[in-house]
This record gives sequence, structure tokens and C-alpha cells, in this order.
Amino acid sequence: MARRAIIVSGAAGSDSTAAEVLQRFDFAGTQEVPTVEEALTRVQREHVDLLIVPLAVMQASQLAAVERALRRATSTFAIGTAPQSDPDLILRAMRSGIQEFQLLPLESQEFSAVVARLMLRGQSDVPAGSVIAVYSGKGGVGVTTVAVNLAHALANGKPEDGVAVADLVAGSGDVRVHLNLTPAYDRSDLLHKLDRIDSDLLRSTLTEVDGGLWALPGTDAAELNGVLDGPSTSAIVQQMKQDFSFSVLDCEHHLGEGTVAALEAAERILVLTDLSVAALRSTQRTLLLGRRLGFDDEKLSVVVNRHQSGGEVLSAVDAQEALKREIFWKFPNDYKTASAALTKGVPIARHDASSKLAVSYRQLAEKLGGGRLATSRNGRRSSGRTAIANWFSRTRKRS
Repeated sequence: MARRAIIVSGAAGSDSTAAEVLQRFDFAGTQEVPTVEEALTRVQREHVDLLIVPLAVMQASQLAAVERALRRATSTFAIGTAPQSDPDLILRAMRSGIQEFQLLPLESQEFSAVVARLMLRGQSDVPAGSVIAVYSGKGGVGVTTVAVNLAHALANGKPEDGVAVADLVAGSGDVRVHLNLTPAYDRSDLLHKLDRIDSDLLRSTLTEVDGGLWALPGTDAAELNGVLDGPSTSAIVQQMKQDFSFSVLDCEHHLGEGTVAALEAAERILVLTDLSVAALRSTQRTLLLGRRLGFDDEKLSVVVNRHQSGGEVLSAVDAQEALKREIFWKFPNDYKTASAALTKGVPIARHDASSKLAVSYRQLAEKLGGGRLATSRNGRRSSGRTAIANWFSRTRKRS
């Protein structure tokens, strides 16, 4: 059956890019209407696959009406457009249920990729996997260590579709160091082909480590790195969600649009800290920012790394009082074991499966797995969330 799209006047710009792209995706009978109100009336009365609205001229009441309409019309996807990338406007639109953002004038390749992603979501009956982001606003607290070893512990639980760990640090992160990888391909190869990303391309780019664990390392060649911006991060994470039972994201400390995209895409964010004053202050700022971005408290989980009972000036109880949040997990301080594993380039459980650290990672994986480890993905419920990366367009100039 031919697809149907409704475009509010001004939302597609003055050229024919939208019409040409939609025609390639079997949209027939695409209609332009003068107002948001008329578009929503049609969405309520008729089957509409795609709604395109002009965010820059929409009032708060109109965004609220869009939210109500999309909540009822669950098979309708929405794209918001604007001549400039305004983060506040984009966040308001996101909270209204609009899944994608595009800058005007539309660029054919980017708009095609957006439409393809939305139509794929509509067709797929495979439940999405879970995404866990590991983040700290302060360097040196062990984000990569936690991401790699948590991913390995999840993979040892043998979920049906395996586990992926992705290095999302701009430039080159340390995932390849922790796993002693000399990959044939890395993130740069994927970034240059995002317009045609699919399961085959993703799997061919990742490096299989062992036991159902796959890794997407960064690149050592800065000139080949590509732009790890919001839309790029969104495309990578969304494909990982389709292909893996669990995806663990190693996020950089700078809260750029790529990192915000990763955090939005995650069902759970492990906010990593130690018990130093500097790290706890950074964690306070992260929790505050999470609330400003609209994240539920349940999504943000504070994790203390290198915890040593009785050995710190500040205790875990002090941290809870300062953050006004319960500590979700505490990793024991075992520098010798962690350092030896890193030197070998193997996960901690591979180096010493009986160590306190390995046991702690295994227990955290069981807690986060929620009974889904060593089971199939049948019955897993997708959170339905979309990545904030879809809201932040590339800042490069267009000709």
C-alpha cells in the first residue's frame, strides 16, 4: 500500500527535495496543508505515515496538540524542520513526540537517511535491545574500564543477540587498548557510510572479541575520524539497538551533541564517580543537567568506582547525602587486578574471574539484565525512546 505524508506549509522549504525523496520511498498522495491544525485533523481522521511540521513558527499549544495526536496515532512518524538548529526548540519538539529534526533547506542525502530510519522503525517487529551509557563529567574515574568490563560481563550472560561496546569518544578513545584490538575496521569506516547503515554494514565494521562481545573502537588516524555529531551517533546507536541484546556506550566527558545523543538513546545512564570532592561536584552537575534534559531519575544511576570501605575521607553515605541520590552500585577498589588486566589488554574477568572486581561486574550485569541474560529476546519491550541526536543537525555549511 502506498504511503501517505502530510506536510505543513513551509516545513519542506521552497524546493522539491522533500517531494522527490518521498516519491522514492513509495509515498503517493503527499499533501501540503496550510496549518498545523489542519494537518492534525487529517492525522486523526486518516492513516498518515509521515507528518512534517515547521518547528520555528509553532506555538507551545501547537506542540502540545502534536503530542496528543501522535500519542493516539501510533503508526504516524513526525519530522520537525527549522532554518537553524536551536537546542531549546529541538528539546521541546522531542518532548512532543517528534522523532527527527532537519535543517532547512533540506539536503537530499540527509533527508533520505532520516526517512529511511523512520520507515524501518515502522516495519520492524523485532524488539529493540537495551542501551547502557557510561558517563562522567570528570576524566580519570574509569569510564572506559567500566564500559568494557560491564559489556564483557553482559556478554558472558549469553544473551541471544550478543553485546556491543562502542567507543564514542571523539578522536580515539581507549576501548581498543583495553581489549588489545588491532581492528581491520573502526568507527571512521562506519561514519563515512552512515547513509546506508544496516545490520550487515554494522557487523562487518565491528570487531568480534569473544563470547558474544563485539567492539566498535575509535580510530588512531585523526584525519580519518569523521564527524561524531548528533545524527551520526543516533544512526549508530539505533542500529546497534536493532542488532544486539545490549549495547554499552563509552561516552566522552565533554558534553557535546554526540554525547548528549548517546545519553538520550540510552535506557540507563551509569553516572560514574569516585569519592573525591571534584568527582562528586561533577556528578552533581551531571544529575542537574539530566533533569534539565528531561531524563527520569530512574534513568540516571550513580555508580561509585574504586570504593574502599573506611579508606576515604568521604564515604558512600556522605556521597548520597551530597547528591541526594542513592548509590546504585559500588565497585571495589582493586588497582592491582584492574591494572594487570589493562596491561594484558583483556577484560578483568578474563584475567582473574574470582577477583572481587570480576564478581562485582558479574553481579551488576545480572542486575541490569533484569532476568534477560541467558534468555532470548522474545518478549523484550522496547522503551520507545528516540535519540536526541536526531534533533541536532550537522553544523557544517551547505552549498
